[in-house]
Amino acid sequence: MAEQVSSPAAAETAASLVGESYDPEEILVNVVDLKKYFPITGGVLSRVIGHVKAVDGVSFFVRRGETLGLVGESGCGKTTTGRVILRLLEPTAGRVEFEGRNIFELSREQLRRMRREMQIIFQDPYASLNPRMTVGDIIGEPLEIHGIARGAERDRRVRELLEVVGLSSHHMRRYPHEFSGGQRQRIGIARALALNPKLIVCDEPVSALDVSIQSQVLNLLEELQDEFGLTYLFIAHDLSVVKHISDRIGVMYLGKMVELADEDELFRSPQHPYTEALLSAIPIPDPAVQRERERIVLTGDVPSPANPPKGCRFHTRCPLAEPICREVEPEFKDLGGGHWVACHMAPRQVTGITAG
Repeated sequence: MAEQVSSPAAAETAASLVGESYDPEEILVNVVDLKKYFPITGGVLSRVIGHVKAVDGVSFFVRRGETLGLVGESGCGKTTTGRVILRLLEPTAGRVEFEGRNIFELSREQLRRMRREMQIIFQDPYASLNPRMTVGDIIGEPLEIHGIARGAERDRRVRELLEVVGLSSHHMRRYPHEFSGGQRQRIGIARALALNPKLIVCDEPVSALDVSIQSQVLNLLEELQDEFGLTYLFIAHDLSVVKHISDRIGVMYLGKMVELADEDELFRSPQHPYTEALLSAIPIPDPAVQRERERIVLTGDVPSPANPPKGCRFHTRCPLAEPICREVEPEFKDLGGGHWVACHMAPRQVTGITAG
């Protein structure tokens, strides 16, 4: 089980993130100082000799009915964050409140009931579907496990779900290998919808799909959100995809949240050098603008999460790094208007991009 929040400062920061301007009833998920360390073993006795700090003190909240995008390079901890929130992985420390209840304190039976409220869409539409089960069995399985529907009622519900995601009811007798990647992801979405959840963690749901299919799946997710009042935690590494679907965006680097802001604000005025570099890599379909825009190329490799650098974790690649960045970890501070950043140099006058 998780430990309590590691410091009063972390709890205070998390409380400030929610803020007095929000009704507590608006907040569906509140993440407080979340940590997930994976042990490193070595020697004949396989003793623990270190830890990979995949998620190291992350705090944020998600309002009902909104989409919070979570972006960053591979290995930054965004997928681990999503899985710990669902308790598919057990946390090392911290707290995740779902509708005001700390899910890390729930018993096995309480957690089983809570599972109906939180679902996930996996990244790989090929590996996430059992090849030996028909589509009807894949989508209908959660209905049976939670005692919602069986037999003819289950089949009726499955047919409804298939039609909701743009497939046909006669597809329920087929197997996953008979479908394209986009169709398989629609099946995964139907499975996630089966229990009428309130929160869906979308773990890079379009990264394995062709570009033309990506837009179809993104549009489907938006339509379903409007129809069923869903809340999304949308995990991706492509900022242009996240911009299309998100209300707010959080940027992670080496297990830490380095910036969090409304989608328009983040793109218009990024305050963290890492966010600025990510935005500069987005292609703009206007050759004149593309030529004028400065491309920020980060030097060096991402440090190991097993041995993160002292101070700001980004200072080894940051073009703006000062001596303080190498010694003191920056505070995750509010610049106003819900724009949070962990950088000693912020606030700065920075011009981002406004292309949709």
